[in-house]
Amino acid sequence: MTAPRPAAIAFGFAVLLSSGTGCRNANLASAMAQTPTYEPEGQTRCGVARSHARPLIIEWPAHDRSELETLVAEGERMVAVRYAGCEMELLRGCTAAGSYRYQGVQPKREDYVFKRADDLYAKIPLGAANLEAELERHGALTLGMTVVGRWQGGHGRPARVDLRGDCERATHVISGLSVGAFRLSSEAGAEIRGEVGWMNAGGGAGSSAARGLVRSDGDLGACGDDRGDGPPNRCRALLRVEVEAIREPAEVAAARARQVCPRDAALVEGGRFRASVGGQVEVADFCLDREEVRVADYAACAAKGPCSEAATSARFKTSAAELEWASAQCNGDRSGKRRHPINCISWNQAAAYCQWAGGRLPTEVEWEWAARGGEQERTYAWGEQEPGPRLVNACGEECARARARLQPELKHGLKDMPPPTWLKLHNKSDGVVGTARVGSFSGGRGRGQVADLAGNVWEWTASAEISYQTGEEQHIGWGGPDTGRRATRGGGFLSTDDADVRTTARRLRDLKDRRPDLGFRCAYDP
Repeated sequence: MTAPRPAAIAFGFAVLLSSGTGCRNANLASAMAQTPTYEPEGQTRCGVARSHARPLIIEWPAHDRSELETLVAEGERMVAVRYAGCEMELLRGCTAAGSYRYQGVQPKREDYVFKRADDLYAKIPLGAANLEAELERHGALTLGMTVVGRWQGGHGRPARVDLRGDCERATHVISGLSVGAFRLSSEAGAEIRGEVGWMNAGGGAGSSAARGLVRSDGDLGACGDDRGDGPPNRCRALLRVEVEAIREPAEVAAARARQVCPRDAALVEGGRFRASVGGQVEVADFCLDREEVRVADYAACAAKGPCSEAATSARFKTSAAELEWASAQCNGDRSGKRRHPINCISWNQAAAYCQWAGGRLPTEVEWEWAARGGEQERTYAWGEQEPGPRLVNACGEECARARARLQPELKHGLKDMPPPTWLKLHNKSDGVVGTARVGSFSGGRGRGQVADLAGNVWEWTASAEISYQTGEEQHIGWGGPDTGRRATRGGGFLSTDDADVRTTARRLRDLKDRRPDLGFRCAYDP
């Protein structure tokens, strides 16, 4: 078996992960959508203990466990299964967002002795029907395991709407798997010497009871403290799976009803995804303002004291002529702009306002998750349609003309040369030279009717500049010195590049910067 590589899951056909005989007396219909629960003696043995959310899989045939190991190590999504009673079917054509990352641990030894059928169904429900006959034959079974690590998937229960592919029969997602080596044997089998080995089917050992039972995978003696990128060689067998039940639409709706967001904020359901910066990240549920904070909103905070007055001039590193033009675009003292986004605001001013409003600035991974539409992974907040004047307030024909007209000092200054041609995102006019009223571009709204996630103004986030990098993963604002720069997202009315209005658009700004194309919105914990 080749060494697994940390990655996510491949998908396609279905393979039955069971012993082939099913579950003795299992009521499959009642167990389809949830982990089996206790039933009185004589009705079923699949619920005598609470461990079924973490069943051992050592009794699965070797080829089935190898198939699962390959999917975990080589794919890009998480494994969905049909888990009912004592059977689990891997649905290779159905996947959930996320991937598995290997984490090594100090080797841990686990030993079990099974003397009753109920013990088998409590620990090894998926293979207990086969092993029950062996238990009756030999009187007892012993299991020795060494755990050296685990494949860890996402946290939390996925909703059915988050699944992809042929998922009608899916009931659970595998969220984790323990790795190591094991040996399962009967007491009789443990006494057999080399001359009567368990592989010697016709070696004169007599009956099955005389030969004993032996099942194994991996080498218990090879499970040393190896902390590499994957489990040690000869100690990489899958031992136990952990499952999370899929949330059905009714349950999701009930949870949403219990989570109250502030007025004019949308609930953004969390999930796991590969962010444009930061690699695989987990996002919890949060609320997000549907619109950027307006001039009138910020003025109310300033009038009551917690917020400082909005600046009427821009501040950032640029030429004097550019700074003069930019200052003329600040909205703070312009009575006709009260429904426009507040701009020319520093990071500290934005953070103070959100705190006053009972919230906080969103992290940039939260912002990106919301802009992508969660698991929908949109290219633009509104979907896949290319940017145009009905979708986003960016730099179109009117912007290019205005900058050429209002900024003559920015021309190269050579009298005999023609004026420069200003770049633009598209060749049409969106009717607005600077900022627009928040929410004006209704066609460009994102999921949950969140407006202006592209264009109008870039938006401050809570995330600091990346301070260090480890391996292939970049970490956002984790450790290291504060560089004084913060991530901004979403593009603004001066954006001329398609990349600036995509859901992955990102710029780092000094936290003291005040720009006419930079504002913010707030997030809230539900």
